Amino acid sequence: MTVLQRSRRSVLAAGTVVLAAAGLASGCSVLGPDEPESIKPPDADALRAVAGESLDLAARYDDAIAKNSAESARLTPIRDAHREHAAAIGRSLDTTVAPAAPPSGAASPSASAGTSGLLKTLQSAERAAAERATTACMAVASYYAPLIGAIAAARASHAEALS
Repeated sequence: MTVLQRSRRSVLAAGTVVLAAAGLASGCSVLGPDEPESIKPPDADALRAVAGESLDLAARYDDAIAKNSAESARLTPIRDAHREHAAAIGRSLDTTVAPAAPPSGAASPSASAGTSGLLKTLQSAERAAAERATTACMAVASYYAPLIGAIAAARASHAEALS
């Protein structure tokens, strides 16, 4: 009786091939959810809302930077991240997005509030926006959830960076 010696690599490669074949046969996507053929209206609305809010937040940061240039180095990267979030969603929608109407009760940072008040206002806006993005993440198709979830997480981290 002859015993075949197999290298560890060949065993691992064979196992990977078997698992991939099983996944494909079962209809599972190894690389994540498949892109939908068309965006359903509720998903498009949720994506537009999150993107619009990203642009609104970016505008708030522009305003805050104009009112307190000493915080520019701290606030500019966060503002730029919001713009990139809107652009990423726009690429998913194959269109540009417009700012959303600010949520009711949204306060704009004032110059008289000072740096502390300005940062607290932005922090509050980030936390509220993170909650809305988290809600949207749970509502959209699984294909869009990683993008919206990453935006929700970024907004939460922005709030912490402002504390």
